[in-house]
Amino acid sequence: MKVAVVYESTRGRTKAMAEAICEGVTSAGTECAIFDAKEFTGVADLCGLALGSSTRMKRTLPMVKRILSELPSLDGLHAAAFGSYGWSGEAPDEIAGKLLELGASLVEEKPIKAKDYPSDSILEDCRSLGSKLAANCHKRA
Repeated sequence: MKVAVVYESTRGRTKAMAEAICEGVTSAGTECAIFDAKEFTGVADLCGLALGSSTRMKRTLPMVKRILSELPSLDGLHAAAFGSYGWSGEAPDEIAGKLLELGASLVEEKPIKAKDYPSDSILEDCRSLGSKLAANCHKRA
């Protein structure tokens, strides 16, 4: 069982957050697979999912939007939302809402957001989020 960290990033900011989340997962002893959203194939064999998007024109980017529209019922899968933004930051909240609608169990009530490039403290929050996803994997195993 592994955690998938899936992201769509326009300027590398959300990608940096995804990489930090994956660092947290692996440092907690769980396998992590990181995917650009266009490469993600599904949730089979996952014990956790972190899904992130930059916000562009107050919207979630298109590939993450597609993933959200195609995901099956998540039936309690531990999940999290994250993303960066320049102005408004709606995408992570939209992702979190959709994950809840699909039946995911969010490991953090609020998504992690970074205005512009994530600061060191935001990247540390991302690593902590990865550790929480990994801990939930160990509970499921």
